[in-house]
Amino acid sequence: MLRTLMTLALAASLLAPAALAKGRARDNAVVSASVMGSREPLDACGGRDLLDAVVPDGPFLEACKFHDACYRSGLLDQGVCDADFLHDMREACDANWPKAAAPGKHGACEVAAYTYFRAVNSRFGSMLYPRGVTEGQFGAVTQTVSAGLGGTPHLEACAEARNASNRKLRFFLTLHDERGKWIATAPGLSAQSLQPGETKTICAGTSVSFFRSAENIGEAYALTLKVDDPSTLNPFGDLLDVDRMDCETASGRCQRIAAR
Repeated sequence: MLRTLMTLALAASLLAPAALAKGRARDNAVVSASVMGSREPLDACGGRDLLDAVVPDGPFLEACKFHDACYRSGLLDQGVCDADFLHDMREACDANWPKAAAPGKHGACEVAAYTYFRAVNSRFGSMLYPRGVTEGQFGAVTQTVSAGLGGTPHLEACAEARNASNRKLRFFLTLHDERGKWIATAPGLSAQSLQPGETKTICAGTSVSFFRSAENIGEAYALTLKVDDPSTLNPFGDLLDVDRMDCETASGRCQRIAAR
C-alpha cells in the first residue's frame, strides 16, 4: 500500500503544471492582499451545501479559501489560481506530514492535493471561473506534402494554437477544402487542452481520408481554430470558431480571415 501511495505521489509531482516552477503569484504582497479582499465567509474546499460535505477540507482549507477568492477576484487567470492552489496544498502536506517522518501519509496527501487540483483545472473549473472569456488565436502555419501509401501525395498543415483567454480551454483544428467541405479534425477524438497564454502546435491533413489528397484538395484550403465553450453543459461540447486561416495549396501562404 505504501509503495502504491508513493508511486502515485511521484506521478502527481511529474504531472504538475510548469507554472509551479515559477513560484506563487500570491507571494507578491500586493496581489495577495487584493485576492484576499475578495474572500467570503463560506469559502471552503467543497463550497456550499452538498459539495461541502462531499469534498472534505482536510489540511487544505486555507488553500481552498485562497483559491475561491482568487477565482472571484478575477485578478489572476484560472491557470495561475490553480497552480497556486496546488502549491499551497503541497505546502500543507509538507507542514502536516513531513516526507521524512511520515512518508505514507505525505504520499497520500500529495495524491489528494493533485486530485483536488485536477478537479478545478478542468472544463468544470473553467465553467466556474467568473468573467471567463473564450478566445484563441493562430500563430505560425506550416505545410508539408509527402507520399503516403501507394505514392498518393498527402498534405499536412500544422498551426500554432494559442489560448488567448483567461481560463483553461480545449481546442480543435479543422481542415476544409476550397469548397468548404470538411476533410479532417485534429487532434481527433480528444482535444488539445491549453492553459491561459499557452501555445501548442496542432496538425491536420488529408492522410486520414481515403478520398482526399494533396492533388484534389483544391487550390486553397481553410484552417479553423475551434474551442469548446465551457459555459455550456453540453456533454459533447459547444464548439466556437475563434480564428481562421485561408491558405494557398501551391505555396502554403496563409491569410487570417475573421472567424466570426
